[in-house]
Amino acid sequence: MESERVTASATADMRPLWRAARARAWRWSLAAAGVLLDGVSAGAHRLPATSRYAISDGVVWALGPLLARPRRDAELNFRRVVGPERATAASHGSLRNYGRMAMDFLASRMMAPKEILALADTVGVERLEAAMARGRGVIFALPHAGCWDVAAAFAQAYGCQLTIVTESDWGTELVAGSRRSRGVTLAPRNQSLRSLFRALRRQEFVVMLSDIAPAGVQTVDVEFFGAPAPFPVGPARLALTTGAPLMVIQCIRLPGGRYRLEAQEPLYPPERSRDSEADALAMTAAMAAGFERIIRADPEQWYPYHPVWPASAGRLGV
Repeated sequence: MESERVTASATADMRPLWRAARARAWRWSLAAAGVLLDGVSAGAHRLPATSRYAISDGVVWALGPLLARPRRDAELNFRRVVGPERATAASHGSLRNYGRMAMDFLASRMMAPKEILALADTVGVERLEAAMARGRGVIFALPHAGCWDVAAAFAQAYGCQLTIVTESDWGTELVAGSRRSRGVTLAPRNQSLRSLFRALRRQEFVVMLSDIAPAGVQTVDVEFFGAPAPFPVGPARLALTTGAPLMVIQCIRLPGGRYRLEAQEPLYPPERSRDSEADALAMTAAMAAGFERIIRADPEQWYPYHPVWPASAGRLGV
């Protein structure tokens, strides 16, 4: 018994040392990976878009066997969006465009604001100005489609102060450095919402990727391509709580390495909500409808590598 107590005590004494060692390893690995990422980004920035995309296409092709699972999930989802005949081609196109999106992100890390602004064709600036005029900030909702990091870089170059809701993992922390260097505030999803409220009170912008619900995120089922699908309800509830309008934003790649950045019509929360749950459901459904318009217009720039319609997966042939 005595030896067991000694062993337990020694183990407990070692725990702070192990935690400190893990923290140091985390920081060192991020620092080393950050240097590598900067080097790759500088190289990508120097290349013309056609050369960058040729490289990313080759990488996606070489990783083909490792991408079987996301390709299969995407194909099942695309059956509902583009039909069974086009689903396989759409899933391959989606993976190819995901690689190109990654290249866009790398190149944009090294772009000056003037360079970023010159690359984008904007639609709906007047809608954004109308939403801003209300003086309550704006919530940007984006799907996993197109080039959301380029959209964030453009918004920063345009003068928008952004607070971006992120996940809490090593990869996100690695990418966070380039976002923070542009003055972006990051708000991990599993931490307090106070930073979001503060940003909106300052009449700034909160950015949320809003078509995927990680574990623990509350969802509601809304119609999406003709069938119920779970969507995060957080963006709508934030709008209802703060009075900030919710805007669906898209940044789609165009031929020649350009982008179309579009702000859809703002979704304004009611001034006096009699049924907050019904209002949150209605706003989430309207947001999902905005995402659907983006995906219908350019389905191969959508990245659906998870079951979008879990309830109907069996009927789709899973």
